[in-house]
Amino acid sequence: MIVDLPSDQTGPWLAAARAAGVHTPQLVSRQACDADLDRITATATGWVYAPAADALTGYTGQLDIPALTTFTERLHAAGPTPVVTGIGISTPDKAAQVRSLVSGVVIGTPVVRPLLELGASRGLRAAADHVSAFAEALSPTHRTDLGTPVGIR
Repeated sequence: MIVDLPSDQTGPWLAAARAAGVHTPQLVSRQACDADLDRITATATGWVYAPAADALTGYTGQLDIPALTTFTERLHAAGPTPVVTGIGISTPDKAAQVRSLVSGVVIGTPVVRPLLELGASRGLRAAADHVSAFAEALSPTHRTDLGTPVGIR
């Protein structure tokens, strides 16, 4: 995924990637108009990346679930390309909050941070523990705080 490539300038990249059999996922801005969403979902393959927070990677604040719901609904309406989210999914609880909105959740900082802060051995163990906790939160049998089972799309 090339995150800083404007959607109207993707032609050469898309052609080269498709010729090589490489998926061309694209990051979608929440500020994108419907025409941009249509163009992006039409040209992206594999998935479109919808940031959970309108923030920089590593964001750990609160998520605006109603805004994310509206955003992902717009993306689903624009085309059949699967929608994944990340940026702001800093805890397993946040992953569980968004799992019904998207086809996948991208976890970066929560896995990388312990590797950087704790060194190789302890960091690797902590990162693996984080991955396990996120996997459990995304499990179809995991229950939310309300005790309601939530499935994965």
